[in-house]
Amino acid sequence: MPVKKFSFDSKPVRIFLIALCIVLSFILYMQHRTRNYYKEAAKLPFYNVQPADVKDGTYRGKTYTRFLHVQLDVTVQSGKITTIEIVENEGLGGKKIAPLLDEIIAQNDSVVPAIKGDELASIVFIACVDDALHKGVSE
Repeated sequence: MPVKKFSFDSKPVRIFLIALCIVLSFILYMQHRTRNYYKEAAKLPFYNVQPADVKDGTYRGKTYTRFLHVQLDVTVQSGKITTIEIVENEGLGGKKIAPLLDEIIAQNDSVVPAIKGDELASIVFIACVDDALHKGVSE
């Protein structure tokens, strides 16, 4: 039985190589995009405001990135964060962010650990809460 030699000129091999190039290009694109999102999230302003320094009231925080638009209403009473309402949550991620907001209220601090698997959205939401608290100090 004659052994068939491998050839790059065969149609199945060319189709496989083209498909492989497309898949690798997509993977590289997604890595580049994610890296840019992390760079953008790292540049978000953080004021590290303590709720005890914030006047009583409800303050709206806004944080817009290329990948997520967030607006939150944060209510502070007697130096404690009492409620956080999501006004806007549009974009990639942030759909399972409720535990993070509950943790912020429980710890009475905007700086809490990010949700595993949704780190980018967590950073944006934390920055948004911090922005709202900052508005309560500067008023």
